[in-house]
Amino acid sequence: MTRPARRPRAAPGARRIEAAARRLFASKGYSGTSMAEIAAAAGVSKATVFHHYKNKRALYEALVGDALEGFREQLIPLLDAEGDLEGSLREFTAAHAERLTRMQGTMRLIAREMLSGSTASGDLFGSGEMARNFSLLVDALRRGQARGQVRADVDAGLAVFLVLSANWFLFQTSSLIRRSPDLAVTASNQTYAAELARLLYHGLAPPAAPAAEESQ
Repeated sequence: MTRPARRPRAAPGARRIEAAARRLFASKGYSGTSMAEIAAAAGVSKATVFHHYKNKRALYEALVGDALEGFREQLIPLLDAEGDLEGSLREFTAAHAERLTRMQGTMRLIAREMLSGSTASGDLFGSGEMARNFSLLVDALRRGQARGQVRADVDAGLAVFLVLSANWFLFQTSSLIRRSPDLAVTASNQTYAAELARLLYHGLAPPAAPAAEESQ
């Protein structure tokens, strides 16, 4: 698989613009944010914003595209179905949960736009980098199925969806969820990741009882 060239690190002025845009997009949404507001929040002129980004969509795509590219580089290699799959699920889940917390501004922007149903979000998430990342994770589990390391009757797409959805919901509601004694397992990302990986890998069914030895 050929990787696209990574976007060069933005200049300090552009990073200030991106930080301001990230906050505004996350709080007001893409359509509710203007380039003039971004310029004011960044403490620069509107002309400076357009010097770095030709339009609002280019700025938006730079923010979201960097996050999705970072996801692909940091997290997808962790889901290694060729080795210890339960361990790989645990490492992937823990790293993903940590990433959501560490990049709260960008992640809240992505969450808002995913729920908005806007044209911008549809273009980016329906057939772009997010869809590509999801497919790469599904492909990892399918390779495990081909090697006999994952049950052949498992829907690999649904398995990936369950992990990502659990992490996103925990991220969005952690202040409430972690108050529940029934969800004490979520107090630690590592404990949560280990239990989620164990549940997904082994399922809910009790282990089969050993076959009774034939009487002599």
